[in-house]
Amino acid sequence: MDGVKRAIRRILAWFAAVVVVVAAAVPFAVPPVATRLVEAKLAAYGLPAKAAMTLGYGWRGGPELAGTLRLSLVDAPWRLIVDFGGGLGQYHADAHLPETDFTEADPSLARLLDLYRPLTISNVAFSGSVSLDASVERTRQIPVPVWNVRAPIRIDAAQAVVGPMPVALGGFAAEPKASGLAGHVDVAPLFLRAQKVDVGSFSFTNLFASVHAMEKALLVTEARAGFCGGTASLYSLVLDPKSLNVGLTLFLDDIDAGAALDHVKGFRGDATGRLHGKVRLFVKEGGKSVRLGDAFLYSTPGEGGRLQLENATSFTDTLALAGLDEATRDNVANALADLDYKVLKLDLRRAHDSSAALGLGIQGTATRDGTTVPVDIRVNLHGAIEQLLNTGLGYQQKLKGMMK
Repeated sequence: MDGVKRAIRRILAWFAAVVVVVAAAVPFAVPPVATRLVEAKLAAYGLPAKAAMTLGYGWRGGPELAGTLRLSLVDAPWRLIVDFGGGLGQYHADAHLPETDFTEADPSLARLLDLYRPLTISNVAFSGSVSLDASVERTRQIPVPVWNVRAPIRIDAAQAVVGPMPVALGGFAAEPKASGLAGHVDVAPLFLRAQKVDVGSFSFTNLFASVHAMEKALLVTEARAGFCGGTASLYSLVLDPKSLNVGLTLFLDDIDAGAALDHVKGFRGDATGRLHGKVRLFVKEGGKSVRLGDAFLYSTPGEGGRLQLENATSFTDTLALAGLDEATRDNVANALADLDYKVLKLDLRRAHDSSAALGLGIQGTATRDGTTVPVDIRVNLHGAIEQLLNTGLGYQQKLKGMMK
């Protein structure tokens, strides 16, 4: 008797499966009003799209209505496919956006930029790609939605002018991930990478950052990048995503002395040796501007290097900012023409938003016409930050002048 019951159950299960397969092969005709509602909702967000939907039967732990929704943005390459189903107290959906290339010329992105781009950001250009995989499911065993989303993004190149500062980004990659159960959300740690980041005249390479989402803030546990032949890094930075205003300290290690001195206005020449120190940066106006704060660099104790100044005129012009007389400026320039240093120090101190003091300290020996003499130089330069450093802060004004 038990064998007969099992056989009957198998026959009924087989028959039900056949019915579902046959029914699924004949999809429902979806009323046009359903797709028009989807298109109208997207159009309200400035995203004109075409929608196509199919409905039929399915089986997922029981009989269900199942279907596919295909969304295509008008005049844009974005194509989203959503497979869904539901019935008997359960539902599920899977959304997939194939890897799609984009640029700032994409009509949909251009509309979003026009709506949300801050007025302080201009000359925006970018290219890259993004994909999306998302799913949600509610079952009778777990009667709340369980969902996850993953969106790998790549930016090949991007550039903009933020306030007066030109900013460029290349080789950027990240893979945001999140999951949730009912009202609980877990955001996976985000690892950011970029081959190159340029801010004004400062260039960073091989950027890496680890970002963790807290309840009301973002925690950058570590970030580092190549800078001036060495490394710039920061640790344990808490960032409020609403204001984006933050002061941070970059620690500089093993910096090439020549690359560092290239940022001193008027210095043109060669330098060897390695420097260490730190610099303060301030991100203000909700992330719209970056301001350089106090900074210092010093040579490794017990290790020196060599300085050879090529263009004395431009550097003595810079020294004039310190109020040095012409004879003293010439002596300093002559000493730096061929100098072996034991100590090299650079420090920048902000007086207020527009002015700063740059200190240059050098101890060593200078050789000229076969004669070697001891050198101990301490010069303090005062002026606007762009008068003291090659920061690129005057970029926008220069650009306006070229366009006249």
